[in-house]
Amino acid sequence: MTVHLLKQFASSALILLFGVLALRVWRRFGTVRRDRSALAWAVTAASFLVVGVYTTTHAVISPAAIAAGEGTWLYGFVTGWAHATNAGRSVATVFFGLLMTGLMVVPRRTVPRVAAAAPAVMTAAAVAGTVGVRLLPEMSPHGFFTTMAVLYALTAMTLMAALLAAVQNDGMDQLLWLALAAYALKETLGVSLMGVISFWGVANVGPYFAALYWLQLGIGCLMAGLAARRLRLASGGRRVPALFERVHALRRPAHG
Repeated sequence: MTVHLLKQFASSALILLFGVLALRVWRRFGTVRRDRSALAWAVTAASFLVVGVYTTTHAVISPAAIAAGEGTWLYGFVTGWAHATNAGRSVATVFFGLLMTGLMVVPRRTVPRVAAAAPAVMTAAAVAGTVGVRLLPEMSPHGFFTTMAVLYALTAMTLMAALLAAVQNDGMDQLLWLALAAYALKETLGVSLMGVISFWGVANVGPYFAALYWLQLGIGCLMAGLAARRLRLASGGRRVPALFERVHALRRPAHG
């Protein structure tokens, strides 16, 4: 149990770390903070800070609840809200995918408004998702993990849409695109793992839970590393191109 809680905390802390690094990257853009690719970092920062604080808080409270023991108010509170908080976090990540897709496709003049709305939208999505699930009739483990698989799938699909749109209009720099592609991959693989857990039941799927946490840790380290690299480049005043920006630049004259 201790190892499980440590992995839960570490994976949550990496989400929060990525959000902090993304915010620092955006602040380094200076006079071009309202550019689409710069605001993509701003929306990412807002989203991962909200989700990171949310998940890290839960990861910190859980060991305290276990230490307090069954029958205590804290234990009952944490276990009673566990499914709801996990679902609320996933609802928020779905909205992150929607926000990023919107940021990539709206007209340039609308982009700052989408970015400005991100903190409020993400906070509202996390709270509404948590409260909404808590108010529903208590779900069986099968129902809960099936629901989580659906939320993982929706996040993956909305993020893939954002990544595709970013390629078409050079809306993200290479390092952010790679970080979010890694996150979308994690969500995609999570669909399969949640599906297996839903099918087999929680009593027999210890290895699958372990695989899920190791996946989250690996992807979290990769994303934090990419954001740290982008921050170093931004601190040195170096620009990072979009994924296929050079290819698009070569093709445009030929079609002009």
